[in-house]
Amino acid sequence: MSDQTTTAGFRTAFAARRLGRGPLAAGSWIVVALFVLAAILGPIFVSADPARGTNDTLLPLGAAGHLLGTDDLGRDELARMVHGARPLLMVAFLSTALAAVLGIGFGLMAGYLGGKVEWLIMRLMDLALAFPSMLLIILIVSAWKPGVGSLVTGIGVALAPGLARLARALAAREAGRDYVLAAKLGGTRGPRILVQEMLPNLAGPMLAQVVMTLSVAAGFAAGLSYLGLGIQPPTPDWGYMVQAGQEFLYTAPRLVVMPAAATLLFVVACNFVGDDLRDALDPRATR
Repeated sequence: MSDQTTTAGFRTAFAARRLGRGPLAAGSWIVVALFVLAAILGPIFVSADPARGTNDTLLPLGAAGHLLGTDDLGRDELARMVHGARPLLMVAFLSTALAAVLGIGFGLMAGYLGGKVEWLIMRLMDLALAFPSMLLIILIVSAWKPGVGSLVTGIGVALAPGLARLARALAAREAGRDYVLAAKLGGTRGPRILVQEMLPNLAGPMLAQVVMTLSVAAGFAAGLSYLGLGIQPPTPDWGYMVQAGQEFLYTAPRLVVMPAAATLLFVVACNFVGDDLRDALDPRATR
């Protein structure tokens, strides 16, 4: 592996020590970590069944046995909030991973190969970007049965072009560097140059953009569930909880406020985490 790649590794290790130094950045990292832990471990500690209805409907906050009260069907709101985090975050992470694989893969190929391959790939990305993202996702989801698979595919495909354009620009810049030319002269094949030589040097800005894409994916996932095209009941989901609770906005506003606030908090925290990653990995950035 080249000295350039080794240098990128040292730079990344140094940048890790700069993460979360400001109070806003540190708080954002903590918020994202808490949401992930709640989605993974929360159902273990909250024993109530989020789908089981009772006669105790619309109990207020702090009611006996129901810390966050109950909804219009008597279901425990705390259990629904905790269990509702899992499908939202799962869709957000999986769709972001799909967008990263598609976008970064095609973008690196376009930037490195250039010529007709670059023209064809970027025209396809431009065609995808010509559609509003939400419309494109709705078209893909509507063609399949609503659920996790269609959500992940629709959001991932819609968000991939943005990552592809960034990856293409970065790869085109790196393709003319001395270490890439040296690898070519040494007989290294194109895929190995992309993965072993160029990708480590592009990991910083790409990682920051992927984290920011995660926040957009979470927003789309919640929005589609609100429209009835996402996670289907009785599985709890924050987007659907907002839609179901809006009927009681004036009598029990917590049914809307809590899932909406949780979604907003996660989206905003992911954006600040992405900003923190970008600043830490860019030595020229001022904090």
